[in-house]
Amino acid sequence: MKLKLGSQGSGAEESTESPLDDLPMDHGLTAWLQVVASCIMCSTTWGLTNTFGVFQAYYMNDLIPSSSASAISWIGSIQLFLAMGVGAPVGIALDAGYLRTLIAAGTVLEVLGMLLTAQCTKYWELFLAQGVVAGLGMGMLGLTSQAVIPLWFKKRRALCSGIAAAGSNIAGVAYSIMLRHLFYSIGFSWAVRILAFLLLAFTAFCFAVMRLRGGPPKQPRSMFNIHHFRDMPYTIFTVGFVLMITAVYIPYFYISEYAILLGLDASFAFYLLAIANAGALLGRLIPNYVADRVGALNTLIPCTLLAALFALCLYTTSTLRSLATVSCLYGFMSGALTSLSPAILANLTAHPSQIGTRMGMAYTLAAFGGLVGNPIAGALKTDAEPGDEVQVVQRAFLGGWTFCAVVLVISAGIFTYVRCMKAGWGRGKV
Repeated sequence: MKLKLGSQGSGAEESTESPLDDLPMDHGLTAWLQVVASCIMCSTTWGLTNTFGVFQAYYMNDLIPSSSASAISWIGSIQLFLAMGVGAPVGIALDAGYLRTLIAAGTVLEVLGMLLTAQCTKYWELFLAQGVVAGLGMGMLGLTSQAVIPLWFKKRRALCSGIAAAGSNIAGVAYSIMLRHLFYSIGFSWAVRILAFLLLAFTAFCFAVMRLRGGPPKQPRSMFNIHHFRDMPYTIFTVGFVLMITAVYIPYFYISEYAILLGLDASFAFYLLAIANAGALLGRLIPNYVADRVGALNTLIPCTLLAALFALCLYTTSTLRSLATVSCLYGFMSGALTSLSPAILANLTAHPSQIGTRMGMAYTLAAFGGLVGNPIAGALKTDAEPGDEVQVVQRAFLGGWTFCAVVLVISAGIFTYVRCMKAGWGRGKV
């Protein structure tokens, strides 16, 4: 169903105001309902990405132990790739007003993919069901949850984007604990079915309350409008965004396996992902609150550098306390990175009618980073077995942690350059 938010009159070819344009920015029931719905939708999409480490550990130890860590990570990587890779067509559809069509189609694919995952016992089955089918559904829902907020908020854009994105970490905590318990109490199949039914209920609420703002453009648009890349701050920021997505999810994919090989309790290894997501929950709120006052780019740059530092610090951890602490700190910083980026992309877009398109193009390009980053980290990991000495396990993962940190540092350098393009080296809210 196409949402016709423009005029219903005879001048259909002219750009006219929608009744929703008369609603206030930054406040009002309709605006805040978009924040609530976007938060819930983030829990159903990026929340699954943040939970994949639980699936990775279960697949390696129980369901498909004959598959390597790198091979299993491709399931999550293709899911992340598709969740971001369909951003360009989804952004075009959003700008054209097809909000509810995207929510309905995304819900069907995501729920179907997870119900099929519940039946899987082989690697290729999991790859197709969880990676491809669910990933396509997540792609239709994920960008939607990020692109609606800038249409309703300007002064509080970063904070509201952070509140919405926090849904992914609330889900990351809740899903990790729930799945860890259900996998070993009622079995893998029913655990995943229960998850699928929860996703269905959540997206049904989003379908009921989410709204776009403003009349859609009347002229057809191509999937990739090359002229957008003539905007150099947007283009260069997109390069940094691609590199950031390449690296930022690596600890989420491998931290549970790392803890198990260090000889820590297996149940604690699963809860590590919940701890990281709890840190990311705060990281999506506090830095975003600061960003509305000092500037989103000014906040993003130090957070990126600190995320790189904490990724390297994972190499030094060997005890329950140290690993939990570093995981929480890394989660805090990574939460800031992934929640500030959509607000910055919106800030770099002059006209609200192009937010979906430009954000979608950036997400599509970033998908290629998400596709290769986690398998590269898995390939850099050397052999280690449970019972090996701590130093052997730490060295086995050093390549992956270092790769993550180096790419994040490069991203921070690119973000700094964009900041200088917009405001120079002096003080300024950017």
